[in-house]
Amino acid sequence: MTNFPNKGDDKKISLRNSEEPQFDYNFALNVKEQTPEIWAAGGNIRGNDAFMLWGRAKDGQDTEAIREWIKERESWAKRHFEDGKQFEGDTEPNLSNVGGVVAQMKWGTIGTLGEQGMKDVILELTKKLEGKKEEKVLNETVTKALENKVKEHNEEVKDLDVKWNARVTLKTLEEVMERGIGAFKSDPSSVRPNVSSPEQWGYARVNSFLFALRKGRFQGGKHDTDLLPKEHPVRLEMEENNRFMKKHDLRHIQKIEETDDSIIITYDKLMDEMEESYHHDKDEKREKVGSMIVDGIELPLFETQEEAEEEAEKLGGSGSHEHTMDGKTYFMPFDTHDQAKEALKDMNMSDHNPDHDDDDDMKRPLYMRNNPNAEVRTFDVQDLELRMDGDKPTVVGYGAVFNSESNDLGGFREYIAPGAFDGRLEDDVRFLVNHDANLILARTTNGTLRLSVDEKGLRYEADLPNTSTARDLMELLKNGTISQSSFAFTVEDDSWELKDGMNIRTINRVSQLYDVSSVTYPAYNDATSSVALRSMEEWKEKEQAKKLEENLAKEKIEGKKEEQDLRNRSLHKMRVQILKNKF
Repeated sequence: MTNFPNKGDDKKISLRNSEEPQFDYNFALNVKEQTPEIWAAGGNIRGNDAFMLWGRAKDGQDTEAIREWIKERESWAKRHFEDGKQFEGDTEPNLSNVGGVVAQMKWGTIGTLGEQGMKDVILELTKKLEGKKEEKVLNETVTKALENKVKEHNEEVKDLDVKWNARVTLKTLEEVMERGIGAFKSDPSSVRPNVSSPEQWGYARVNSFLFALRKGRFQGGKHDTDLLPKEHPVRLEMEENNRFMKKHDLRHIQKIEETDDSIIITYDKLMDEMEESYHHDKDEKREKVGSMIVDGIELPLFETQEEAEEEAEKLGGSGSHEHTMDGKTYFMPFDTHDQAKEALKDMNMSDHNPDHDDDDDMKRPLYMRNNPNAEVRTFDVQDLELRMDGDKPTVVGYGAVFNSESNDLGGFREYIAPGAFDGRLEDDVRFLVNHDANLILARTTNGTLRLSVDEKGLRYEADLPNTSTARDLMELLKNGTISQSSFAFTVEDDSWELKDGMNIRTINRVSQLYDVSSVTYPAYNDATSSVALRSMEEWKEKEQAKKLEENLAKEKIEGKKEEQDLRNRSLHKMRVQILKNKF
């Protein structure tokens, strides 16, 4: 028994199964690299080790040291949850009082301030250390635009009948704008791909904040909640949620599961006596029990039809429909999925659900969205075939081929070594089309996908179901339109060498195998090669450091030789002079 995440539990020791949410790793890494004086303000002993192990865990490594740290992190997060509480008031951050927040970042945990609150503390201290606290960040053009937004918004809400003050001040909007600009500059990768400038992201946050003031809810992810009026529903809910979480030490999301045709996110169900302390009005409570992604859209699940229909109205539609899971019936907003798509077509998916950036991202399996180190490689396989056993079709092919040189992947070529998939054939692997999570056809866990390794490479056999996707794939295989296979993976061990002027990477061992796919296009683009490019840069740095050490050692030897030669010449000169004086 693992006793994880709690004593008596027997879950695999991993960050995915942790009850403690993870802080933004890229933000923490940026602080480490850009503001080392802040990074050194806290957690300088075990915290630095924790950050290193956290990075390795995110890379897909699974060692005893990492597992021990993950268990230690679980209890550490609870002990240090209140660190940073002083910043809930008017206390300004400085290098002597920010240590607790820095330590939480190094451990990858989120404390009482919440993730955005922790970021705000670090960003404020960064500005202070750079001498920019009093510097005006916004130019006259931006300030004028914000003044117009204040005027238009306050005019729009002047007759609004709500329980909170929906008006806004220029000072508040300037703060929202500055935070948005600061967030973009601190970690541009954390914003949506179509955002190209700090000001554009700042305006996006301003518009989102004004929407929340009018509607009483955020259209997408929550932000700047501390600037909302005290009576605002979001702020009240978050404050009550924080009190509830501290008291009962619960987390909303219980587990995330991928089925053959959907992704199900299950939430903890609150006990009746806890519901009374959690909800402001028990008659108005909405019991969201999870969400499901079907046909590329994600919608919440409810236990009652009334709650689902209420949610549909909020999203601009009507009605509800049923889904049955594990023998229990749940209700989803809208009469049909088509109606949901129509109602949501003008809403950015990242606004509807901030966990997903865009529609293309929804197609990607969870591992591709959650693991930045997942890679994809594609191979031309001449003997990709469709076999028929009676009326049962089976696709047979190779997801990877050993000792076969790849195309140029952006400055390097690649080989896969025999033995790279040792220990990976028992992984939970899917057979997909184009690595699209919505187009799943077989899976190892139910025996419809079978993996094996021979002298050629990673071989698969996938039994196709009686679905339109499977029938389409069969036709494309028969006429030769699809002739390539691909696999998605993370690397545990690789090696590099320079051969005939080309950087060569050999994948020695795969740490996890996610899926094999029949594909229409090779996956040799920058996105799929970025992890390998990082590995190549690390190798180059090590090689440069090695050469530097060798050159320094060589220079040291040559220097000593020159010194000895100089001494010898000096001694010879002295001897000649002595002989001259003597005779």
